[in-house]
Amino acid sequence: MNRRDILKHSTLILGYAVSGGTLAGLMAGCQADPKPDWTPQFFTPEQGTTLAEICERILPKTDTPGAKDLLVDRFVDAMIAGYYSPQDQEMMRKGMADFEADCQKNYGAPFAKLKPEQQDELLTKWDKAAPPLPPTIWGGNIGVGEKPVFYRKLKELCLMGYFQSEKVGEEILSYDPIPGKQIGCLPLAEVGNAWSL
Repeated sequence: MNRRDILKHSTLILGYAVSGGTLAGLMAGCQADPKPDWTPQFFTPEQGTTLAEICERILPKTDTPGAKDLLVDRFVDAMIAGYYSPQDQEMMRKGMADFEADCQKNYGAPFAKLKPEQQDELLTKWDKAAPPLPPTIWGGNIGVGEKPVFYRKLKELCLMGYFQSEKVGEEILSYDPIPGKQIGCLPLAEVGNAWSL
């Protein structure tokens, strides 16, 4: 499966699996801090490095920008620090500590120092171990499922950070700023497909 297929399927999943904290942050306009001397608000600097590498492995640079290019790790950190409940923050803090401990136990090095194949192996292991998210609509659960875990929430935030970025919105996805332009007299043959809302 190539990257575009993965992103397409991930966005279909996220259409009904967005948590309340993530939705609140998006509605509030949470953005990544572009300053060169940035330090994480929620994670430690070492965990911030791990976070950046995780995001880059999930969304690597190809012919489109990668997670690091779009500062997705900074978006994730800002979302958790500003919009997650104390319980969810504690779950993310513990999850990152467990992830780093698992990395040290299995490979004897921090995640950022591993070879790409080892990073992918560890992320695949964590992805398979995570229970599926229960279906949600606009942040509210509509089914019963296991409580979302660290890796699922982190992946959700990575994808949200990527797709909400200005560069992706304007240069990769179809973009027509609202209100758009008014063309009063246009032959029907030139209209083409209508845009959905």
